[in-house]
Amino acid sequence: MNRINREILGAIAFLVTLVGVEIFFFYSFFTHGLLVIYGYSLFSLELLYSGVLTFLLIVTALSLLLILYGFKMRRRWTRKFAIFFILWAMLWPLWGIVVWKYIIEQIVLLIIYAILIIYLLSEYAKEYFSNIFRYGKYTLYKREVVLKSGKRLIIYFFSEHRPKSGIPTAMPEGYIVKINPRSNMPYLEKYYPDAYKYGKYTLYKKTVTLQSGKIVTIYFFSEHRPKSGVPTALPEGYIVKINPRSKMPYLKKKGILKRLNRREKFVHNIGSEKMETKDRKPSNVIYVVSKPQPGQVRGDWAVRSHGKIFSHHRTKLAAIKAARRIAKEREATVMVQNTDGTFSMGFKPRPKKQ
Repeated sequence: MNRINREILGAIAFLVTLVGVEIFFFYSFFTHGLLVIYGYSLFSLELLYSGVLTFLLIVTALSLLLILYGFKMRRRWTRKFAIFFILWAMLWPLWGIVVWKYIIEQIVLLIIYAILIIYLLSEYAKEYFSNIFRYGKYTLYKREVVLKSGKRLIIYFFSEHRPKSGIPTAMPEGYIVKINPRSNMPYLEKYYPDAYKYGKYTLYKKTVTLQSGKIVTIYFFSEHRPKSGVPTALPEGYIVKINPRSKMPYLKKKGILKRLNRREKFVHNIGSEKMETKDRKPSNVIYVVSKPQPGQVRGDWAVRSHGKIFSHHRTKLAAIKAARRIAKEREATVMVQNTDGTFSMGFKPRPKKQ
């Protein structure tokens, strides 16, 4: 039996025992107990007019109702109030032992009352009345579910009203409250203090299995909680870049970034004296490059030489056609930029016949 069920069964057993003992006490009190010993009966005029018996019954009934309500709502004051009520109730069997001949009956009542107090002081009762977390008009509940695999899992959820299953609970460690933007309902989310944030985006990671069977870890940013993946810190060797089209952040390895920067530098600063020797190209070359300048809107592809941009084009094929025409006039070679930043031979002039 799991701990949650033990807490509920313990509370039910306590309430049933307490109510049963009180019913038995009043039955004994009216039939052959203290009331009879002192010469009174249930319908004695003196008791009816004085209201003592009525007051005793009302106080007991109200106290039991308060204890039942407190157990149902898990109010923290219920334990202390129940202990005070039981101590007050124990005075009656003690009085009966002194003036009454049914001593064994009163001793049994005292033992039961003592057991009830021991339960209220136990860890099960303290856990049952632990601090219940509330968020506005919503109360946090927990419930144990059994998965298809047989694994037992405790889930947490908020509810404005008393649910069919689940018990109120305290805020678990390692969680924070988030609001669902669609339903405006609060929910718990695992808190990752080391999670990397870039503006309104959080970095997540998840493990995927490729078709080859290789297992790799991928990183991605998300504004909202994704279906899979956990928040994570920024891994070593990576920096954050922004996708110019989607404006979404993404990670890139520093080594790859350096190589791409060198290629971009070669495209944007052809002929510069600061270029390394290995990046230098011959002067009689016409280049077909994509996005030659930041913010360029006249075309996605451009035809250029070392220091001049000849034309802009919407498609790669149109740019290659224009580059070949210029290369024939200048007897130059056409180099076409690939998607990975490298260049391939697009046109090479034929040597003139002698």
